[in-house]
Amino acid sequence: MSKRKIEHEERMKIIIDMNDFLITYAKSLFGDSSDLAQKVYDAGKNDITGLDSLFNDSGYGRKERYYALAHGFVVDFYHEDPKAADEEANQITKEAMQYLGKHLNEFNTWAKS
Repeated sequence: MSKRKIEHEERMKIIIDMNDFLITYAKSLFGDSSDLAQKVYDAGKNDITGLDSLFNDSGYGRKERYYALAHGFVVDFYHEDPKAADEEANQITKEAMQYLGKHLNEFNTWAKS
């Protein structure tokens, strides 16, 4: 397997994990909802800090969990210095939100289970 393919697969795994966290977190705050993924996506699609208002948690879910997953992945997978990993972690966070927006039905179905 090529290095590029491995990188893509690993990025997809972390993106799915990040979004699983968001949906689980939202479900714990708001309960079951048929459009939970849409609410999360709408809050963060233009600016990820919109999640702070949705969750009303002073950024805990966004910074300490969602972003932290991306940051940890960059440090571990790319062997980056933690201080130098911010730019790539921000990119992965944007990719994760885009992925959520393209897979709302799947995440809503998962949230109901």
